[in-house]
Amino acid sequence: MSTAEKTSEFKSVQDVLKRAILLEMNGKEFFAMAAKTATSAVAKELFEHMVKEEEHHLKILQLTFKRHLDEGKVVLPTEEELQFGFKDPIIDKSFLMELRNSDFDSSAISIALTLEERAFKFYQKEEQAATDPDIKQLFTWLTDWEIDHHQKLMALEEDFRQEVWNDSNFWPM
Repeated sequence: MSTAEKTSEFKSVQDVLKRAILLEMNGKEFFAMAAKTATSAVAKELFEHMVKEEEHHLKILQLTFKRHLDEGKVVLPTEEELQFGFKDPIIDKSFLMELRNSDFDSSAISIALTLEERAFKFYQKEEQAATDPDIKQLFTWLTDWEIDHHQKLMALEEDFRQEVWNDSNFWPM
């Protein structure tokens, strides 16, 4: 192997799961702080929803970790276990207008988007570098998970941007 080739820093499934759990804990804390600091009710609701999602992710990762310890192999959660049980907040014009009136709230969404992007890019990089099939499978699953979060936040940010541009009669050439 040439020195230019990257190898995963993770040598075990447990290492991967521990890192994923830590990332989810950090995300949960960020969203909890954003919910407490939010100046609009809609942003507070959105961030509280994101806290619940991160808590759900933590439970799923802990379950996956326990199964790995018990069975000695990666057992990904079932579709039923992955079901969140909470509906996404409704993002409509009134939501975007209320969000527009709070610089903190819109900035927190941008920061959340950056955190989610970092997470999925990290998982993608490690997935590509992994040689162990179980670790590769786990990183593929984690990547898909974080991309879903990222896409939701990206759509919200795009709707918000379009709303601001419409109200300002600003359209880049």
